[in-house]
Amino acid sequence: MQVFRQMSVTDIPAAFHVRTSTVENALTVLELEEEYALTPGTLAEAMQGSAGGWVCEVDGQVVGFAMGDSDSGELTVIAVLPAFERCGIGKRLLAEVEAWLFESGHDELWLVTTRDTTLRAYGFYVSRGWISTGEIVEGDEKFVLRRPDSQ
Repeated sequence: MQVFRQMSVTDIPAAFHVRTSTVENALTVLELEEEYALTPGTLAEAMQGSAGGWVCEVDGQVVGFAMGDSDSGELTVIAVLPAFERCGIGKRLLAEVEAWLFESGHDELWLVTTRDTTLRAYGFYVSRGWISTGEIVEGDEKFVLRRPDSQ
């Protein structure tokens, strides 16, 4: 049974495990630190501020998570363990973070993702209503999602 709940700092080790286990866009712990200045400590600090997220547990194990930044309206990450892909977990996690970011006062959310249209991430966001802006940010493509009642 899938259980979705708000992420807490105690979920950080599990989130790092999930993030470094993805098939597409895989990153190591070292790459997360060197390229994004992201460590368990910096994530815990961010979660005391504007970063927030949701996790999905199956049998007590975190199998997916998604996070955003309530100050900027950015969806920062979504990751699901390979064995749990295509089970609707990513869609639900995305919806939870989107709702939270809209409730935080944003009329438009944003994210950056691969420009490679053959990768699942690209199609996933498009299928969920995200629209490419055509803007390139450090090699990735920027997408936006407008509040449904403001379109």
